[in-house]
Amino acid sequence: MKNLLVTVILVGVLGYFGAKFYVHHEVSSNLDAALAMIQPFADIQYDGVSSTMGGELSIDGVNARFGKFHDRLEIDSVSLVTPSFWHLLKLSDMGQQMGGSDAKVPDALGFALTGMRADLSDDFMKALSKASRDAAPEIDEDDTGAQCVGKYGFSMATLRRLGYKDLVMSMSMGYQQEDGKVLVDMWVDVDDMYAMKIDMTLDGALTPQALASNTYRPRMIDGRLEYQDHSLIEKTRVLCRRQGLSDDEILAAELDAFQAAGIENGIAFDEFVVIPYQKFLAGGSKFVLTAEPNEPINLSQIDLYKPEDVPALLNLSAQVQ
Repeated sequence: MKNLLVTVILVGVLGYFGAKFYVHHEVSSNLDAALAMIQPFADIQYDGVSSTMGGELSIDGVNARFGKFHDRLEIDSVSLVTPSFWHLLKLSDMGQQMGGSDAKVPDALGFALTGMRADLSDDFMKALSKASRDAAPEIDEDDTGAQCVGKYGFSMATLRRLGYKDLVMSMSMGYQQEDGKVLVDMWVDVDDMYAMKIDMTLDGALTPQALASNTYRPRMIDGRLEYQDHSLIEKTRVLCRRQGLSDDEILAAELDAFQAAGIENGIAFDEFVVIPYQKFLAGGSKFVLTAEPNEPINLSQIDLYKPEDVPALLNLSAQVQ
């Protein structure tokens, strides 16, 4: 009996590692072929492939150069997150399900980037900063407060004055379908800056037909945004003071930047959001914004409403933790 138990365990272990080898070999082979095809447009290298029992498949040690740029982007890992290791063994079936006549969207799927880092002096970072500033609303270069709190985003020069030499970011995005609803979660963390997490519940299951025809119009049942500052607020305040602004002027600039971010997304925040945010600026560790509309809201139609009507439409509230 003891020998039988040892044999069963040994077979299980060998089977698991054999399966891991199969998955890694298949992914590496397909990935190498894909990277060879895009070689004229991007030079992407990686150290290897890894996986976990929980169903996460990662491409580790990614190093990439794109297009006309000379500097390289480094990423610790790029991951596909599935419900279990069994799903990794069926990755090829998943692709066929998405594209075949019996197309089916997986019940759960996620993607993650860990340790994506770039030096502020990299050429693609300069181009990204310029594109971001060009796409921003009209910038008042003489508004010192707006510039130092990042109302229009931060230029590479401003980030250096804030004490940053590089940016290290991790992020993830995933969904899970349950009882005709889609649970969406997104997360981003920028080292020594901030972390933000967004959770939403959407009404209506994902279908390949709706996604392929771009007719999927999600209706939000509820949503939650959590923002946690690591050090960015204090760094911007130090910079603002060095540029001659008083604490009252800095606070006014911070609140103005917050309202501007809302307007850019079609929302004029009311006192039920602004007052808690002001308390957060005074020393809160986490700002939480919650949407609980009385009935599911079609997110693609938010821009049809006046910005000042959207907080009531979404039943927005906020708190500080």
